[in-house]
Amino acid sequence: MISKFLHITTCIIFLLISFIGFAQLDKPTSDEGKVHIINVPPEIEVPKSDYEDPRIVDESQLQDKIDQLLKDFIAEQDRKNLKYKGILTPEKIREERSKLKVAEINGNIAKIDQYLGGFSSTSDNITIVCRDFQYPDGDTVTIYINDKPVIKNIVLTTRFQKFTLPLVDGLNVISFKALNQGTSGPNTAAFMVLDDSATVISSNEWNLATGAKATLSIAKINEE
Repeated sequence: MISKFLHITTCIIFLLISFIGFAQLDKPTSDEGKVHIINVPPEIEVPKSDYEDPRIVDESQLQDKIDQLLKDFIAEQDRKNLKYKGILTPEKIREERSKLKVAEINGNIAKIDQYLGGFSSTSDNITIVCRDFQYPDGDTVTIYINDKPVIKNIVLTTRFQKFTLPLVDGLNVISFKALNQGTSGPNTAAFMVLDDSATVISSNEWNLATGAKATLSIAKINEE
């Protein structure tokens, strides 16, 4: 009887020890298996900014600004020309043409280049507008940048012609070469050079003999 009781007790103890051992094996010893809860903040709405990048230019506004600049430029030239109103009669014009032709034949017209100044700009491009500011007589020019012809055989008229050209980093030497002198004297033109925002870089005139150049330089600098 006692031995039977001991046998049963031993079996019960053995089963309890086995159960405890399995329970310890199944129990995780680290954070493995745990679910970590992350609180995600609600979506944040970024307020809109009223800032406008000044480099983004509305094309219509840019053209309006150029048109106004040209009107002002023409008005200024008209004021200058008013001083000479009535002085140049048709006979006087013919006389001056004859003198120039004779001088050209005799080699008396000096081929003198004009330097129109040096400037700097952060623009990627420039816009050149030019016209014959005297009697339209077929004056023809070619535009060069760094000694390379970029716009060839432009016949100047009383209307402004517009050309947009890219600038390279560093120095840009822009030249206008007179290919002829028209029928009434030197190759004459009025011009403006504008940056990307239609701000005037240079405004000037040239009077050139055939083969001469009017030159200006623009240093393109990068914005820091």
